[in-house]
Amino acid sequence: MNNTTNPDARIVLRLKNGDKQAMATLLSKYGDALYSAIYQIVRSEDIAKDLMQDAAIKIWKNIENYDENKGRLFAWLLRICRNTALDKIRTAKFKYIAQSKQIDDEAVYNNSAHSVEMNIPDSGLQQTIQRLDKKYQQVINLIYLQGYTQQETANELDIPLGTVKSRVKIAIRELRNLLGENPLLILVIITLLISLIR
Repeated sequence: MNNTTNPDARIVLRLKNGDKQAMATLLSKYGDALYSAIYQIVRSEDIAKDLMQDAAIKIWKNIENYDENKGRLFAWLLRICRNTALDKIRTAKFKYIAQSKQIDDEAVYNNSAHSVEMNIPDSGLQQTIQRLDKKYQQVINLIYLQGYTQQETANELDIPLGTVKSRVKIAIRELRNLLGENPLLILVIITLLISLIR
């Protein structure tokens, strides 16, 4: 990849050279999308802001591990942010905070609640997801909205892992047909594809 013509490659090079201003550039470009991905998992602005800071530190410390030959920068960033959020919701402390604030478990963990309450820049995306067959909605809600792995999705729905994988592939195909060139489709597809390697 040509570092002189690819903006992401230039940012990565600056980060690897210890240029702290490059982190500001990175977050200016991708921060909103990454924050949104974290928020969709934890459903708390305060917690999402803290986790975004944690993720930024991880990105800074681990930038040497990023290999442009293994995938796009945004996919790598998204994986760090989502894993940071997933680690958080699996802690006992997070569950205690959720209970102390009387957050309805349905609003945190139930896929149908996530489907209704999801706050994303393009409301048309959620409407499009709802046009899919219910079985495809389920896998998208669990994997994209709640951060489940495919194995966790199989366990939650009590179906074989192979069935989950097939439904993910079909859901991606159907979304492509319905959304066309919608930019948010890229975020959905990247998230679903990440689940394929976890």
